[in-house]
Amino acid sequence: MELKEKRVLVVGLGRTGVPAANRLYALGAVVTVTDKSPEAKLRDDLLKLASGIGREIGSHDGVSARRFDLVVISPGVPWDSPLLETMRKSGAEVISEIELSWRLAKRDWVAITGTNGKTTTTALVGAMMKESGIPSVVCGNIGNAVIGEDEVFTRDVRVVAEISSFQLEGVTSFRPRVSAILNITQDHMDRHRTMEEYRRLKCRIFELQAPEDVCVLNMDDRETAKLAEKVPCRLFPFAVGTRLKEGVFEADGRIVIVRGGESWAVGETKNLKIVGRVNVENALAACAIAFSAGADVNALSRALFSFTALPHRLELVAEKGGVRYVNDSKGTNVGSTLKALEGMDGHVAVILGGQDKASDYAPLASLVRRKKASVVLIGEAADKIAASLAGYADVARAGGMEESVRMAAEKVKSGGTVLLSPACASFDMFRDYRDRGDQFREAAMKLIANGSRG
Repeated sequence: MELKEKRVLVVGLGRTGVPAANRLYALGAVVTVTDKSPEAKLRDDLLKLASGIGREIGSHDGVSARRFDLVVISPGVPWDSPLLETMRKSGAEVISEIELSWRLAKRDWVAITGTNGKTTTTALVGAMMKESGIPSVVCGNIGNAVIGEDEVFTRDVRVVAEISSFQLEGVTSFRPRVSAILNITQDHMDRHRTMEEYRRLKCRIFELQAPEDVCVLNMDDRETAKLAEKVPCRLFPFAVGTRLKEGVFEADGRIVIVRGGESWAVGETKNLKIVGRVNVENALAACAIAFSAGADVNALSRALFSFTALPHRLELVAEKGGVRYVNDSKGTNVGSTLKALEGMDGHVAVILGGQDKASDYAPLASLVRRKKASVVLIGEAADKIAASLAGYADVARAGGMEESVRMAAEKVKSGGTVLLSPACASFDMFRDYRDRGDQFREAAMKLIANGSRG
């Protein structure tokens, strides 16, 4: 990709925009960055930029009338924003950071998307590749932008990338060696508007794959299973509830890999250190992906059964007196919370609510009733969720995290679980999902220390 003297605009700073701007500048591009946030909020990001990079901070007014050859956007920038429409009309090509990284480093990519489970599965695949001795870099939506990982651009490594629908909006030539769609449930309707559009964006991960490439799909997920006929390459699926002729599945409590008439036993699901039925799905998915990418089965097994939960993803943060406190703050959509709640044994008191993302909470209400779960509501979406739970008696409201944990603990019985899985974004009350999860952990530990429930 020739970038010398090309006029490039990077829209949005943060974890993606800063390394993108610096790499483009180092490759000889004439780079300008723009972000609508106030300069005071971006001070740390601005200090990380190379001195020769132009800046338009606080608004886009100064760049909207200028001409650029290429525009690179951060994931948080809406694809249909007025600035990007203006750039397209002026003749600029608009792409995402993932597309830019692919063009600059056409390695063997392992690309993982889906509504839920992406981060855990990506981390698992990375651990399996490392245990197999395959040089790889775990990056993407997991927290460290691909464009900022020097190894990706200087060494022949596998790129193991978690990729979101936001990032897939801006790809045009992206072709991973192994792709995976873990599931598709309603999410980000405030940005994508319709499920049809959301589904279309997820499919971009495999659309340009060649026959010799591999696509991993979840055959237990109705929306994902329907995509099998559209896959242009070799399909290597996984399923918890179905024995497959080829792929990865659970049989009698064991994880089994079958390919080309051969089969391998990976191990028993009861020995997983990650909790919940959803993590059995994540384990099967990771096995299918890593095996397709060349991981050794024995190494794959060692990595899988030593893997512990990532923070804020069905993370067991405390346990006392038969009561478990599980932090699933990353459960920011209804589908994720459904999986978390479904996988809990015994009586559950679930903390729901936060900033709504135009979600439909009716499926969640149905499961709450069936499992006879106790519910504590917080945040802006509390009224909307309460309306979906109309007539259900075991519902309470709390003003903050500490109160919600105390109320949930009072409801749950020994052998049960206090579960934070909000089904909502966090920005109404917290800095982000990490802050929300940290406050849940602190509240649980304080409650236990004070000798309350548990």
